[in-house]
Amino acid sequence: MNNRKLGLIMRKGYKIQEDHIETLGRLVDHIHIWTNIKEAVNDPRFQYVHIVQEDNEETLVNKIYKEAIQHGINKFITFQETDIILTAKINNLLRNQFLSVEVAEISRDKSKQREFMSKYNLPTPSYFKVDTIEEAIKVSEKISYPFILKPTLAASSSNVSLVKNEQQLIKAFEKLEELRNSKKGYYYNNSSQSLALIEEFLCGDEVTVDGVVANSEFYLGGIHNKKRMNGPYFEEDEYTLPYNGSLDSEKEILSIVNKVCECLKLKETLFNVELRKDKNGVFKIVEFSVRVSGGHVYRNIRDVYGIDLIGVHISSIFHDEQGKDLFSRRFTNPKVSTCIKFIYREGHIEKNNVGKALDSPYFRAYYPTASIGEYISCAPNGFDIVGLLSVRCKYNSLESISEAINISKELEKKLNLKVSARLEKEVVNAL
Repeated sequence: MNNRKLGLIMRKGYKIQEDHIETLGRLVDHIHIWTNIKEAVNDPRFQYVHIVQEDNEETLVNKIYKEAIQHGINKFITFQETDIILTAKINNLLRNQFLSVEVAEISRDKSKQREFMSKYNLPTPSYFKVDTIEEAIKVSEKISYPFILKPTLAASSSNVSLVKNEQQLIKAFEKLEELRNSKKGYYYNNSSQSLALIEEFLCGDEVTVDGVVANSEFYLGGIHNKKRMNGPYFEEDEYTLPYNGSLDSEKEILSIVNKVCECLKLKETLFNVELRKDKNGVFKIVEFSVRVSGGHVYRNIRDVYGIDLIGVHISSIFHDEQGKDLFSRRFTNPKVSTCIKFIYREGHIEKNNVGKALDSPYFRAYYPTASIGEYISCAPNGFDIVGLLSVRCKYNSLESISEAINISKELEKKLNLKVSARLEKEVVNAL
């Protein structure tokens, strides 16, 4: 592999990217990770672990760039939404033309995405940018309820609400202000144009599309069906493969995705687009990002279609055409059907592991995302995820998708999961 060295920026979240990192370990000689997770220093998968503090971005960029030069690293990637801009800035300093900083900033800011899509006449819901509750109320007086209120810089449908009246609008907006002030998850910084968006509510089916752009060409990984959520909150759940829509719908989706890639002038990047149908059955873009979906999506796409998105990306940025051709091969017919079940609870985590679900032949993986002793909240009190459960079964027809969903619900009952119902304030007082 000619002593390939790679920088991985994952200030958080690397623990649920097992498959991604395993692929990196097969395709490069040395992985250097930049993270704020101190336990990473003992992780044998990494040649060197650089612990980063919450410095301002300019300071952090210069620090990582100097360390990269010192260790002979000239290529960086991330799988984390909140590290996209940081990674793009480092790559640009290293003269890598993978992705412009401007495109990374558009990817991270939903208000910039809406402006971009309007500019290029891409299918997007109608929207208004708002930064204060007063602005939000003025907008609500011009349009009709219900509508969507969402943060411009969060991820995974966190704090997205369907608002039906002014009282709900005020309450939901206050939660967004708390999110921005908390600095939780590195979501908000000084780059945001506005705190939130008010958008048209798209009431139809939703999909998430994952692929990779190599040498300016988009390669489809998979189109996941998502559980239809009709509000008031939009927690992620039940990602299934293969796509259960019509051939015409698939062509519509791919046409939109390719148009986005073309308008962004993408060269080398992982890529994700989420779309949802409006009341007329027309797909509109909910959001896009220059990464693949987190958790099990990458592994499930490999299981179903054989294509290895990260293998394509790494081969391409290291100019390995043979590897790119190998990893980009995609089965025409799906091999299995898969489902990712998002686990939500409210309370104090006492146990959280795979339990007896491991014994099932349908079990694929379980990533606990909440730690023992942690207090977690689900909507409307929060948007914490307890864990991600992935299952697979043989694919015979579209009915296999429903079978995978039912299996995931049954295996959820077999997880070794115990959450106490104590109130948060009681937990805090006990600590």
